[in-house]
Amino acid sequence: MSEVVTITGLGAEGDGAATTAAGAQVFIPQALPGERWRVEEGYAAEPVELLPDRRRPPNIDDEPCGGCVARHMPLAMYHDWKREFLVRALRQHGVAAEVQPLITVPEHSRRRATFNAQRIGSEMRIGYHGRRSHDLVAAGDCPVLDRQIVALLPSLADLAEVVATGNETTRVVVTITDTGADVDVEGDEAGLTARVRSRISDIAAAARMARISVGGVPVIERQAPVLHFAGKAVTPPPGAFLQAVPQAEQAMIDLVTAALGKSKNVGDLFCGLGTLTLPIARKARVMAFDSDRVAIDALNDAQRKNQGLKPITARVRDLFQDPLAPLEMKDLDAVVLDPPRAGAKDQCDRLSKSKVKRVVMVSCNPATLARDLRILIDGGYRLDAITPIDQFLYSPHLEAVAVLTR
Repeated sequence: MSEVVTITGLGAEGDGAATTAAGAQVFIPQALPGERWRVEEGYAAEPVELLPDRRRPPNIDDEPCGGCVARHMPLAMYHDWKREFLVRALRQHGVAAEVQPLITVPEHSRRRATFNAQRIGSEMRIGYHGRRSHDLVAAGDCPVLDRQIVALLPSLADLAEVVATGNETTRVVVTITDTGADVDVEGDEAGLTARVRSRISDIAAAARMARISVGGVPVIERQAPVLHFAGKAVTPPPGAFLQAVPQAEQAMIDLVTAALGKSKNVGDLFCGLGTLTLPIARKARVMAFDSDRVAIDALNDAQRKNQGLKPITARVRDLFQDPLAPLEMKDLDAVVLDPPRAGAKDQCDRLSKSKVKRVVMVSCNPATLARDLRILIDGGYRLDAITPIDQFLYSPHLEAVAVLTR
């Protein structure tokens, strides 16, 4: 039996939340608070009364890739929904803070993407998995991706076609650098035949790609891929992690360097390629650590090639297994942390016992960020500022930068 429900809120995945007459909670994709929808067990919900200011009409086939879940929301509602991820996480851990307004990025700004490619019939399809499914959905004219990546999709499919050896899914990572596209295709470089290498070279030339690697090993490099962090050049290793959107990256750099002020000795933990290390080193000495040896090698290479930097000591260290001890941080004025989604629980525990005056945390997970902030606050730090950054448009993912002072 069907009934009409009123949407009263938004779930974590962007679905509209409502309660049936029997008291059951239901979540309806693309439904918005204030709207009325007809629900019936076993059938897709149907709209009855929609908000006049929604950005897109409901469509069961709309955005099937599963990445964008919020393109239909009015902008103000969308920004509130995104910011609320951080507000709610802080509240759950008892962290009192005035969350700053959301920093946004434009559409078609994502410079790095990981695709799946698979033969489906006679077609090599490249795209993403569907929402809550393993079906491969063609990327198409994605509103989030840099248009250069969209234009490269046929060439990326051609690369996957050449490298793939069967019908299993092949992973393709593409990054738009300042000198061209840097592409890494999953596979075995040692097993490539001369014919395949020649075909890869032809694809690279036709699409004007900077470098193509297979399994992390460069096969063709027409010119070195180069990224700039606050004006300092870095050549990334194949498939290297970096912030996905340049505007979000610059916002992080600006917030971090402003928070460090006149600090003279800074620790950069989980430093990666040096996204924050190099901008910090324009004014301060930096001790940088990361578990990725290849990333550390790229950072050390950048230090040798760039002028106008204070000394950087970059070392390989797994901070999950071997976090810096308080004694090792005794000469640091400030510490910057940019951990993966798991956060930096053990490292923050060590920091809470240190005498470091300033801590700046960059996080891609509000839940682990709030947990780590709680550890630091309990250890004697004060949360001075926290700013959400919407790097991953229309998705339920959020970045944030937090500034603490002992």
